[in-house]
Amino acid sequence: MSKTVTTIEEARIFDGSPEEVRNVRDFVRQAIQSCPVADEVILLASELATNAIRHTASGMDGKFFVYVHVQDGWVRTEVHDLGSETAPCVRRSGSPGESGAGLRVVEMIADRWGFHGGRRCRVVWFEMSWR
Repeated sequence: MSKTVTTIEEARIFDGSPEEVRNVRDFVRQAIQSCPVADEVILLASELATNAIRHTASGMDGKFFVYVHVQDGWVRTEVHDLGSETAPCVRRSGSPGESGAGLRVVEMIADRWGFHGGRRCRVVWFEMSWR
């Protein structure tokens, strides 16, 4: 007996403006539909989109790309931006400032997360499972 694998892959390009974060949430909500971790995925995707807008060249009249992949019990979300001179970092408890607070949320909620790329382009991603 073979097992049926359900795969959903969605991708969309967004303008690098703060108003687009709401559109990212709507896009991710539609892509993941009735996923058991939908609220968490939407929250984390909006955090990564906000970071792309605030901390990378995407937020300077650029664009960024959101990719969602769902497959039998797990979801991976990626935000592709136009890069930055500084690498993403998690703000630790007690650290001053706001920078890195969104990645702290990602680190706390996601099963796995990471990034690759640099000053010309970067991908920040997270994965969550539900079984």
